[in-house]
Amino acid sequence: MQPQTIIILETEGTTHSNLYPFNILHPSFEVRCGALRLFEKVQARFPASNLVFHAEAPERALHLASFRARFGFGETASPENTGNILVLDGNVIMNETLITSLKAAWEQTSQHLSTNAILRFTNNGTSFAAYIPEGALPKDSLTEGSATQAQMRDTANFGSNIYDNAVHVAIPEIKQIRYLWDALAYNAAAIEDDAQLLQTSKQGAYTPFSEVLTAPGVFALNAENILISEGVQIAPCVVLDARKGAIILGRNVEIQPHVSIVGPCFVGDDVLIKAGTRIYEGTSLGAASKVSGEIKNTIFQGFGNKQHDGCLGYSFIGEWVNLGAGTDVSDLKNNYSTIRVRFSPDKAQEISTGKTSLGLLAGDHTKSAINTSFNTGTVTGVSANVFDGAPDKYVASFSWGGQPDSPLFDEEKAIELARTVMSRRKRELLPEEEALLRREYHHRPAK
Repeated sequence: MQPQTIIILETEGTTHSNLYPFNILHPSFEVRCGALRLFEKVQARFPASNLVFHAEAPERALHLASFRARFGFGETASPENTGNILVLDGNVIMNETLITSLKAAWEQTSQHLSTNAILRFTNNGTSFAAYIPEGALPKDSLTEGSATQAQMRDTANFGSNIYDNAVHVAIPEIKQIRYLWDALAYNAAAIEDDAQLLQTSKQGAYTPFSEVLTAPGVFALNAENILISEGVQIAPCVVLDARKGAIILGRNVEIQPHVSIVGPCFVGDDVLIKAGTRIYEGTSLGAASKVSGEIKNTIFQGFGNKQHDGCLGYSFIGEWVNLGAGTDVSDLKNNYSTIRVRFSPDKAQEISTGKTSLGLLAGDHTKSAINTSFNTGTVTGVSANVFDGAPDKYVASFSWGGQPDSPLFDEEKAIELARTVMSRRKRELLPEEEALLRREYHHRPAK
């Protein structure tokens, strides 16, 4: 099973709508889990394949345009080189276990059926992937012009007539990110999977040993389980404890004195870990983040700021978030009961997470003032400014305060602030990103 083309889907109603607040500005397959984002896991495991991205919901077209602009992907497959096609639900974690299962199912099926048979992979009765051998579809199935979009929708829709005669193959175990707290639950294991992958792929030129680990005052426990890329700087009095799992340090990471890191842990390119920081297992720090204080089982998507003391656990932090000095997040209820969250102002629409540990789900460009205290299972939209002490468990996008009756941050000022913050990291607010921010401003849930 060697796909020349991989179509990564965002399925309507089952992935993007549940990933609030991340879904406001990003497609589902951009979620970070482990060291890599979901689409990067596919890219790393199938480096020769052409990746094509598709959203079932028409209103997600702008999200795809933003994604393509930020990561440099084209819009469609090359019509003359489609080849074998793998169609994949974008919230699936592509790990070695899944690849082994898919290949074994394909090999077993092809022994008894035509090698031209279309396979439809299911888990608990729900389709999540399909394999379409070259020649199984009409030659114009992925061609340019007006027909392309309709034929792409058919190929990317497991309910279309393309799959009427497909062979159904049940895969008993897969990992999917249906909610952001799933990414947190899988994160430690995903870091371990990605550590194995990064040693053999071209995703960062990591090495399993570096003389940086032998510098005076650096204590590396299970050093063979630590991957380091180029340009890493580690000050004295730093402990890297990889006895429980891998530690991955990306390019140009700077670790200041008196820092302890417990694996599994991923630290992305250009991350600054400030003096005295304690990072515990299951944590991923996306590129260009700056952190301090105590952090456990938390994902920073990237470009996040937590540069001062404060406790942060079991949280998903979007891009361009700034948590002020002394910001603390509760991740466990006093009665140890299951945590519920809200994706809207309506308290009647609370969702049970099934988790007893869950902190903050912060949308992009969220800002918290000094000494802010977030309750368990707090959700903030994008460009939320929280400075009224203990905010509500649901903070609307562009909130100016963090309470249900807080006024809105001015639209133009919010856009200008986003530009300013991004320029400090040498990034530009792209027109597609600005359009998504403005769309959210005018279509946010009513109070």
